[in-house]
Amino acid sequence: MEQDLVSFLTREYLDGYIKDGGSKVKFFTAGERATVTEALGALAAAAAEAGYTVARVDAASVARINLFSHVYQAAVYELDLAGLVAGYCWRLVEAFGHAPAAIPPGMDFMSWAAEVHGREPEILCREVRARLERDLFRNRFMNRSFATAVLHLAADELGVREGGLDPEDREVLLAWLRGAEVPLRDLRRFHVFRRVDRYNARFMLRSLAELARLAGRTGLFLAVEGLEVLLAKREGGRALYGRAARDEFYESIRQLIDGTDTLAYLMVVLGFTRELVEDERRGLHSYEALWLRIQHEVAGRRVNLFRDFLDLDAVRAGGGG
Repeated sequence: MEQDLVSFLTREYLDGYIKDGGSKVKFFTAGERATVTEALGALAAAAAEAGYTVARVDAASVARINLFSHVYQAAVYELDLAGLVAGYCWRLVEAFGHAPAAIPPGMDFMSWAAEVHGREPEILCREVRARLERDLFRNRFMNRSFATAVLHLAADELGVREGGLDPEDREVLLAWLRGAEVPLRDLRRFHVFRRVDRYNARFMLRSLAELARLAGRTGLFLAVEGLEVLLAKREGGRALYGRAARDEFYESIRQLIDGTDTLAYLMVVLGFTRELVEDERRGLHSYEALWLRIQHEVAGRRVNLFRDFLDLDAVRAGGGG
């Protein structure tokens, strides 16, 4: 089952629609958690092979899954953000007609280009800055604050930032990109005036996908599993997430679905056991604005794998097409 499903999704989405600049949110459910985990793992492996930056999140390990900023933080935590910035810089160097591998370790592009190729520093600096502004500030898929932080890091990497960044400042910017609680006073000098929060996290995710593309990756693949934790209870029987918290998460996903036309190079797959579907009082049914977008009313002999909501048990039993 997993092989056929993953082959289909790879062909139609990872190697097709998403690679060409599209975005998609899909839902995987099954009776057993292991079935969901296996399918998401296989699809994540296929995404990595196809050149995507891949992030996997276990909802149970997120402090408050209802806050989409926490989903973003968990996704970014395992990624090499500095590596993505460096990858973007390498592609920029290539765009200026040079091979990044030719630059000696510990030497920035500006110094190397001036010393080895006789490039006029002032002119080259102006050209590089113009390219950074075009790729980042004028990029409609980039949140302005995200673009600002990446620009500072990239300019330092390339040697076009006057004075450079000290290690502490570099870590402040990377921490902010990860969604950490960085004091605003440490950010203002970089012209970043807002933390990552529940309201802008979706746009930060969009920006992350765009950074991955600029770094030479195919896009961003994000898998979030274990969402049945929304129905979990604490010791003593009290709900781990109340109705307001659950609705907040459902609304965030509804917004993500409705905003797919404003996203690019991004695939998100959300996985959960069937109890999140069957519990009409607390599960997906309880938030009509989301359920109306993902339910399917027409059932055929074969499962339509283009459907956004896929029951993996039904795929296994009936095949897909």
